[in-house]
Amino acid sequence: MKTKIGGQAVLEGVMMRGATCQALAVRDENGNILVESTRLRTKKPWYAKVPFVRGVANLVSSLTGGMKTIAKSAEVFVEDEMDEGDSLGGMMAISMLFGIVLALALFIFLPTQLTTWIMKAFNITDVKWVRSIIEGVVKLAVLVGYMTSITGMKEIKRVYMYHGAEHKTIACYEAELPLTVQNVQKCSRYHDRCGTSFLVFVVVLSVLLMVAVEAIFHAAQIALIDKTWFRTLIKVAMLPLTAAVSYEMLMLLAKSNFVLFRPLKWLGKQFQKLTTREPDDQMCEVAIAAFQKVLQMDADLSMPEEHFPGPSTLAEFKPKAKALCDLSVMEEADLDWMLCHALKLSSRSKLTDDLTISYGWQNRIYKMIERCNNGEPWQYVMGNTNFYGREFEVNKWTLVPRMETELVCEQAILRTTKDSRVLDLCCGSGAIGLTIKAETGANVVLTDLSPNAVKVAKQNAKNLGLSPSILCGDMFSKVVGKFDVIVSNPPYIATAVIPTLDAKVKNYEPHTALDGGADGLDFYRIIASQAPSYLVDGGTLVLEIGFDQAKAVVQLLQDNFVDVQVKKDYSGNDRIVIATKK
Repeated sequence: MKTKIGGQAVLEGVMMRGATCQALAVRDENGNILVESTRLRTKKPWYAKVPFVRGVANLVSSLTGGMKTIAKSAEVFVEDEMDEGDSLGGMMAISMLFGIVLALALFIFLPTQLTTWIMKAFNITDVKWVRSIIEGVVKLAVLVGYMTSITGMKEIKRVYMYHGAEHKTIACYEAELPLTVQNVQKCSRYHDRCGTSFLVFVVVLSVLLMVAVEAIFHAAQIALIDKTWFRTLIKVAMLPLTAAVSYEMLMLLAKSNFVLFRPLKWLGKQFQKLTTREPDDQMCEVAIAAFQKVLQMDADLSMPEEHFPGPSTLAEFKPKAKALCDLSVMEEADLDWMLCHALKLSSRSKLTDDLTISYGWQNRIYKMIERCNNGEPWQYVMGNTNFYGREFEVNKWTLVPRMETELVCEQAILRTTKDSRVLDLCCGSGAIGLTIKAETGANVVLTDLSPNAVKVAKQNAKNLGLSPSILCGDMFSKVVGKFDVIVSNPPYIATAVIPTLDAKVKNYEPHTALDGGADGLDFYRIIASQAPSYLVDGGTLVLEIGFDQAKAVVQLLQDNFVDVQVKKDYSGNDRIVIATKK
């Protein structure tokens, strides 16, 4: 039993389109499946009925409608990439424009240029039509390479899995099996009317058309056809015709299994193996929900539309969110920073009552509040914190840098110039070393024992547009050369003290970055004995220390350092030790 229902995979969801309606099903942050259904125009415009013309119309409609559907799914499934002042509509328009330009560059200009180089390299000049065949092969190779490369992206892989769920659901219905997850999982990921097959047909047809055009130009002795720029223009101009014919081919092949059509079907199937992946059961549930809604609405034209929950103003949402906050473990300011994070605002002063927050972000905020109520530091909940005026990513593998550490960083900066070489030992998130790099332009090396912390430091360096050397090793084990300044905030909490720390620290921050041994001084002993080998004569050592450790640390440094100073933090506690190598 064939059906005209088709679909599209989106962010954490599937859209299905029938004769009279379309339904978009998306799984939200709480694991619930939300369905939005809309009625379509029952009377098709004239151009949607005319063969060949309808192919171009459907292509344009699919592009614009597909982007709108993706934007709608993003309202439920939160995306984190927009900056302050961006609008989703604007971002989607820019993305579409960029996608068109990229497609023209990758699949028209690049194959044309590569073919020119190949023909010159192998001195292929006698048989002109061979050029179009080579271009077709190159196009398919570029298409395979592109699809394969983006599969490595987590988000794209999940979209491909939803794409598989969409195809399996349609195949299950056409096999006249009950629409259950178990039955859907048994069905094929391949579908005759898939857009991936359409792309393959476009490539194949473009080759055939270019062979014909090339023959005409050569017969007329028009040499322009051998110029890369002219061939590129010709191909762009033929796109509407290519799309129109490819659409008719797709519809024809979907209705017939004629033996001559099978090679093209086979080719389309091979490419669908790239753009679909085996879905999990939850993805199949989403696809089934969308498909069943279309079936119901197509069968009952009186069934009303359904819409996703809409956005709320900040004036409406904040009181509800605040009521959920346990103010014994979090502050109202923490909620404000969460809202700034959601709305991509740079300061709390920009939080005004008329701002709107999407349904997806409302769910995300509720989950963030729950995590804070359980004692998790809000910096981990949001995934970032501010240090020395810059934003740094932090997670469970790194300490949350404190205000007191800014004072350590400040003392190191005062002793650093553009020509200095600086080592940040036990770097964690990289807050100290990267700040020194950003403020002074010095040659900075960062190192940490934890591979996961090093990964965070590298991401922070990338986010800040910095390129220091970041090493993974135990203390000085991977460090080479001498430095003008060595700065460190090493683990300095005594092992027995860790269980008595604030719950936010002992339960969430990495103990490897806290535990300084029985007396909290293990790492200072290593630094005191080994740092002199890595400092130039007169070089500076800047250390953050724990409560009541100043005397012991100064004593450890006295053999190899002079001019040892102790500086206090904002609370008047000894916090920083500064020493000069003898």
